[in-house]
Amino acid sequence: MKSKHIIILMLIVFSISSCKKLLEEKPYGTFSENNYYTTEKDAFNALLYAYDPINNIEYGSRFLFNIADVPTNQYNDYGRGFPNTFYSWDVNSNTEEFLYFFKYAYLGISRANSVLANVSAMNNISQTSRKQFLGEAHFLRAFHYFNLVRTYGSVPLHSKVVESIEDAGAPYASIPDIYAFIVKDLEDAILLLGISKQQGRADKVAAQATLAKVYLTLASSKLTGASGYEWVQNAEEMYTLSTKYAGDVLYNQSVYALDSDLLNVYDVKHQADSKEHIFITSMYRDAKGEEGNFSQLPQLFGIGLPQIYVSSSISGGAGVNKFINNTACWSYYRVDKDFYNSYASNDRRKKLMVSTIYNANGSVLANWIPTNVTSSNPTENAFFYPFCRKYTDPESLGTRTSANLYLIRFAEVALTYAEAVGPTLGYEWVNKIRQRANADPLTPGLNISDFRKAIWKEKSFELAFEGHGIYELRRTNRVIEEITNKTVKTEYAYFYPIPQRETDINPKK
Repeated sequence: MKSKHIIILMLIVFSISSCKKLLEEKPYGTFSENNYYTTEKDAFNALLYAYDPINNIEYGSRFLFNIADVPTNQYNDYGRGFPNTFYSWDVNSNTEEFLYFFKYAYLGISRANSVLANVSAMNNISQTSRKQFLGEAHFLRAFHYFNLVRTYGSVPLHSKVVESIEDAGAPYASIPDIYAFIVKDLEDAILLLGISKQQGRADKVAAQATLAKVYLTLASSKLTGASGYEWVQNAEEMYTLSTKYAGDVLYNQSVYALDSDLLNVYDVKHQADSKEHIFITSMYRDAKGEEGNFSQLPQLFGIGLPQIYVSSSISGGAGVNKFINNTACWSYYRVDKDFYNSYASNDRRKKLMVSTIYNANGSVLANWIPTNVTSSNPTENAFFYPFCRKYTDPESLGTRTSANLYLIRFAEVALTYAEAVGPTLGYEWVNKIRQRANADPLTPGLNISDFRKAIWKEKSFELAFEGHGIYELRRTNRVIEEITNKTVKTEYAYFYPIPQRETDINPKK
């Protein structure tokens, strides 16, 4: 799904002038049934257009990391001047990440609603394509609402295309109603979709995996007393449903599985074919236009030196690869040294954070040590944190890379299943993941409470730097307890504030 094929589809249905509107671009992102949806190709292009917001830098490509991971123990600013306010939790309702994350989630919802409304009414489309497109649109709408409710709590609920100013100002739905809407959309997606692995698109397995995560969120939030989830009636029932849908992914399909090679999961050459990737974005280095068509994630994670080489192995093999081709990085997302040191020394996931850089001939250029942050050596001074190599592209075209977001991985579903089902059956899956990482088996004989806590820790190791951090802490009521390397703004521990501009033009009803 290359964005260059999507750009031509940016049709604006109407233009409403108001300097007060949150979406000053006007309600847009939908297709008019009068001039579109006349062929099956139109419907397909509209569906691709509905996926596009996820790649945007103000949603998936950057702001997801700012909102979800930077405020946690995974990141640190090391006391060096930096514009990212999430390192210090110096955020409020006017913080731009909250505004634009909110905006682009609703843009995705608007486009999904357009597909649902118009494809349902089309006559000249095959039944196979109709089911496929509608199923993906249901998934996308649920995906965005799940992001919204976990980020902000109560938000406006749009179940149909916004056609007027009056429609744009929808009442805020309760958290229970939003979750009910998400569950129904995912159930519909599961019924409509088949299993078809395509980079940048979702299928039945993606819907099952997301529904398993939704039920796990409800179960663990209720069990741990997380604010906003008092309404959940029965945590064990939610765990059972999470087990069911995660189990469908683990046992009832053969397209996706754990990739036996951990480094292969993050190899840009295997993003399309790795069986680990259930739902991944689709940005390409050869795409033109703006960031979001291509990715700049490696520059965000890497250090400020050109021509960095890293080990081509995380298991002790020889050889080096470029981290990124012919460009320096920006030292934007800085891995916390204590988080790095919390991994066992034999855990290969620790090697996904680079502590040694090389010259092209394989000789060591520099090692990371904590005192590098104040070193007078310019190379060492630039290497002041162990940087994440989950996002890398040795064949990048200048600043354009093909590194993508890992939105749903098989390993996450396996850990969801393990947490939901408990130790009797869960040990098998957590130990498969630990074995792949060359980590020791999980301590045997844990009771269900201690086992689930061990899974929480395992998720922090396995899913680090992939946009899950704050959501995992919130659903298990650990934000204040676990974040120790920065001062949490306690009023935002469970939900971030609704953007002020949205409140100004659409106050809660």
